[in-house]
Amino acid sequence: MKRHLSAWVVAGWGLLNGLLLAVLAVYGESTLVYWLWGAVVLLLELAALVVLSSSRSAPDQHVRYRVPDRGAGAVLPTAIGLLLVALCFVYGRWLLFVAVPLLVLAAGMALRGTTARER
Repeated sequence: MKRHLSAWVVAGWGLLNGLLLAVLAVYGESTLVYWLWGAVVLLLELAALVVLSSSRSAPDQHVRYRVPDRGAGAVLPTAIGLLLVALCFVYGRWLLFVAVPLLVLAAGMALRGTTARER
């Protein structure tokens, strides 16, 4: 199971969507919603099978890739922080309490660097 964890994640995501589809059925949605959501669940489970077959055909060892720029690890926290700042205009200023520390963390990661230094 440890080797095929990625397939379990995708399959679990599909099962969670199946559970949400069952909740929609309890509340009586339209037929179109059932077809669309059911198609999404089917696609997720097919993706889980693709991931499982890919992980079975891949080598046993994992490859560690280097990030070419030392500050490149700050891209994701910066993007999430900027998204939260943009959402402040819709949901209110309270999101700034989450966005500002995330942007400060991203700035620190960009300045300090997050990858191993070359020797």
